[in-house]
Amino acid sequence: MAPTTVTPGMQRDDTPSRRGTPVADAPPSPESGATPGFTPAQVEAAVSVIASFVANFEPFRYSTEDAASLVASFNRAERVCQAGKTLAAARVAESSRHLGTGHRNCAEWLAEVTGESRGEATDLLHLGESLSAQPEVDEAYREGRLSRTRAALVAAAARVNPRGEHELVAGAATDTLRQLRERCARVRAEGRTAEEQARAYEAIRASRRCRTWTDASGAFRLEALLTPDAGAFVSAALTPEADRLFGLARTAGRHESPDAYAADALFALVTGRGVDDPRVGRDAHPGASMPQEERTPPAPPPRPAATVHLRVDLAALRRGKTASGEVCEIPGVGPVPLGVARDLLGDALLDLVITDGVDVTTVCHLGRSIPAALRTALMERDRCCVVPGCDTRHGLEIDHWRVPFAEGGAASLYNLARLCGHHHYLRTHKGFQLDGGPGQWRWRAPLATPLTPAPGAQLPAPVNPTTGSPGSDPPLFIQRE
Repeated sequence: MAPTTVTPGMQRDDTPSRRGTPVADAPPSPESGATPGFTPAQVEAAVSVIASFVANFEPFRYSTEDAASLVASFNRAERVCQAGKTLAAARVAESSRHLGTGHRNCAEWLAEVTGESRGEATDLLHLGESLSAQPEVDEAYREGRLSRTRAALVAAAARVNPRGEHELVAGAATDTLRQLRERCARVRAEGRTAEEQARAYEAIRASRRCRTWTDASGAFRLEALLTPDAGAFVSAALTPEADRLFGLARTAGRHESPDAYAADALFALVTGRGVDDPRVGRDAHPGASMPQEERTPPAPPPRPAATVHLRVDLAALRRGKTASGEVCEIPGVGPVPLGVARDLLGDALLDLVITDGVDVTTVCHLGRSIPAALRTALMERDRCCVVPGCDTRHGLEIDHWRVPFAEGGAASLYNLARLCGHHHYLRTHKGFQLDGGPGQWRWRAPLATPLTPAPGAQLPAPVNPTTGSPGSDPPLFIQRE
């Protein structure tokens, strides 16, 4: 599709463009190096070509390889069209065009045009407003390297901390959505002063809530909003109880989703009665009906106290505030103010993991039980399945990934990694391979081309088959109280 020149008859105005260059009535000269614009009619013609293809698309006529290629092409088209819609909508928002059509605001107009909710339309307009001040996000979004969801996450974080824009854009293409959200939360925390962090935390605390209602199907629904530290304690209590119920169900031959066991765990923790309650019955749901006189819940069985992991840089803990690149967070939950972290240190049921860069240098267990230093360090390093693109956090298995246990591989931090059950099975039984090491994990199928190191990447040193390690692990110092 060849570009066309812009004639004086085309409708333009003198409002500055989003790129910061004036919009002229005449086409840009060849000497300026600018690309002549396309007309809306040309864009519509290009869309019509795609629409015509889809209208007559018969997938069975294509090989699976061609179909996979089309998925990638349609995904790119979807992303660049989304970017174009965002930029065009932001241009409309600069004017008062919605007043002429009787809409209250531009978001209402956009929602009607797109068929989206007003909230979605408002979010898209906010993203469009941000792009002019965020050139790297703007470029990646226009090129289709960022989806709308990812671009919105990065833009929102970059508004709070512009210094993190480059890092976020670079990682957004490979991070899972959950990992990107965590990275954005960390960048936002780094961009706030201690006072701003405290205000943000207090705003969450002030808006805390727990709501219940019955939906249209008759199901009981519950929604809660808690501060990060409170949520971490709730999650830490739910997880072991859900695992316990999972084990009981497997023993009984029942198979349900992890969400179902989490729901049963919530019921058991709140009421003291669960699926293994003899008065409910092995095959009955915890809410099964029973005579009124038998509904008094029994005393709950003893359960291990919930343990929350806090990750904080030693320098920040000593200094009393976090600096750029330092963290103070609850893994899987998000950043917390250092003041909240100091309050948590007074709780006897807390594992404090102090890090120096990416290496775990200190594991300090403040509980009464004997600390499992290696397991704690591994949980800190591998907070989700290490296979790139997988962010599974629950039910992870510890794998001797360098030197197998059967071949004398040592149970050392160097030789261990945490994998989800699916990837552990593929690596153990299906010939899939894991290599690279922390920060450089790589995963390939049995028939894949052998991996070549990326420019500048350092491959792991040769492994000692006796110890499973090329040297000593990162130092671990254990303080017991």
